[in-house]
Parts: sequence; C-alpha cells; structure tokens
Amino acid sequence: MQIRFMTFNIQHGIDFLKQKAKGPHDDDSQDVVDLKLMADVIREQKADIIGLNEVRGRGVSPDYTAQAEELAAMLGYHCYFACALKFDGINPYGNAILSRFPLQAAETVMIPDPPVQDEDTYYETRCVLRARVAEAGGFTVLISHFGLARSEQRNAVSTIVGLLEQEGGPMVLMGDFNLEPGDPILTPLFERMNDTADVFAEPQQSWPSDVPEVKIDYILARGAKVLEAEIPAITASDHRPHVALLELQD
Repeated sequence: MQIRFMTFNIQHGIDFLKQKAKGPHDDDSQDVVDLKLMADVIREQKADIIGLNEVRGRGVSPDYTAQAEELAAMLGYHCYFACALKFDGINPYGNAILSRFPLQAAETVMIPDPPVQDEDTYYETRCVLRARVAEAGGFTVLISHFGLARSEQRNAVSTIVGLLEQEGGPMVLMGDFNLEPGDPILTPLFERMNDTADVFAEPQQSWPSDVPEVKIDYILARGAKVLEAEIPAITASDHRPHVALLELQD
C-alpha cells in the first residue's frame, strides 16, 4: 500500500511572511497565527500522515489553543498531541500527528534532559510521539523535534534508537532534527533507517522557507520502499514541508 507522509514544523501556525512583514509599530506580542494556511498546505500535498512540530495545546493563555485538534477538524483527520513541556507551567507545547487513518495507539515518550547544561545555547525539554497505525498490515510512526544543544540531540537519537529496537516491522521517523545530513550525531539513525531524501535528484533545503539554506527536516523509513520524496517550494511556516510517498512492506 502506498502512503504519503509529510513532516511540517508549523511554528505554532505563524504565517511566516506576514510575521516577517510586520512593521516597527506593530504589536510584537501578537503572532500572526493562521492555522487554515497550514491546513491548506497539508491538503494541497495530499498527505495521509503528517508529523507536526512546534504545536500548541490548550492552555491557560488565550493564544494556547488545541491546534492539533483544530487542524484535524479542518481536514477530517484523526490526531494525537504529544506535550513535551508546558511554558510557564500552564501552556502545553510539543509535537502532533494528523492521520487519514485511525490511530490504533499513541503515546508520548520523553527525551531525557541533559544532566549538565553547559553549552551556550537554548535548552528545551523534548519528546518523541509514537503512534501505531493498523492500515497496510500495521506500522509505527515516530515524530520528534530535536533540541539545539549537542547533548540534547544525542539524547534524542539514543531515545529513538531504543524505540526502533523495541519492535519490528515498518517504521517511519519524521521531524525537525536541527541537524544537517552530514552530522555524525545522525549516524545511528541512518544505519538503521533509509533517508527518503536519498531519492532527491539534487539537494533540497528546508529552512528558512523563503530562502532555504539548510536541510534540517527529515523523513526516515524502515521496511518501506521510497517511491517519491521532495521538499516543495512552499512558504507558509518558517520551515518548508517535506513529503515522501512510501510503499510499506509486510
């Protein structure tokens, strides 16, 4: 069975170009959030299963709404939101899955925080969303957004390798890894899974979306044949989406 996967860091729904165009006298505290724009991108790409990063959940602050559920309602999809942390202790933030198919199971797996935070960068608690889909004989989807610190990234890879070793069968890993393809931290993942970007005729970049300079968004697969893959030239969020058509193997 052929299934179209998509990974998309939506930056909690911010319209990147409109946000960028805000003038010096505009209210900096108000993000230009447009979830319909993000839903339109997903619909246009005809994606069956979508991994989302930088998603807000329903919180105390009025701008923290149930974004995964709102997008799912717009598309008529199933969804699950994986909370990585709560900003100010009250506002959920994390990853999400949207699926044309029912989710057999879904859970949030936390990535351990580094015990020592000695790198000169921003730290943030991260997680892996693990979902099971019964379609096409059954497969697992992993979705994550890696941290910026090298120690955080190593912990993310170690957590995912552990999940890969827990079960057999087809598995798809998607997300914003904040690492370029040649980074050795990603080697354990590339040793166990196929990078769908390998079918690109030439390198394609994903960030920033208006004039992309680097590829930091990925779809990796195990137990699947990669039929197509691309990073379409779409500027909605600050990341371009990455899509791949896979034929899952029993």
